[in-house]
Amino acid sequence: MTTDPSTQLEVIRGAVARHIAHALVSNVHSRARAARDLAHELDNNWANIDDLVEQHLISDGYSTAEVRRESANETPDPWGPGVTRDQAMANVVTLHLAEALLDGKSEEVRTWARGLAHELKRERIDLIDDIGRHMQRMALGGPTNEIPF
Repeated sequence: MTTDPSTQLEVIRGAVARHIAHALVSNVHSRARAARDLAHELDNNWANIDDLVEQHLISDGYSTAEVRRESANETPDPWGPGVTRDQAMANVVTLHLAEALLDGKSEEVRTWARGLAHELKRERIDLIDDIGRHMQRMALGGPTNEIPF
């Protein structure tokens, strides 16, 4: 272990860059978001480590262009902090309707769930796309370009 301040700083920069790179490719939205926020905070304070982050991404086999594109297209975490009461209610209803449509023990349960989703849509609470995305995550483990098995 060295006591040279410039060497210690480089070790710290490398460790932070490695953690940011791993978090950016994480499936956990809040972790990826925190990594982007930290990188922006460092950039805003003249401590840019983007080149080191890119080196870690490349050495781990990721395309930096793909990571940037996914970050730009990312949608907010529907279960994360800052969710309003109405959003939370919609999330709960979405979850239960998706489960009923996938795991319903009878056609009656599935018919009820479809009917409720369409009734909500008629009342201008359209959860159908969200229900579909949630069903996909439940059935396939999340949206992905890879075959899930």
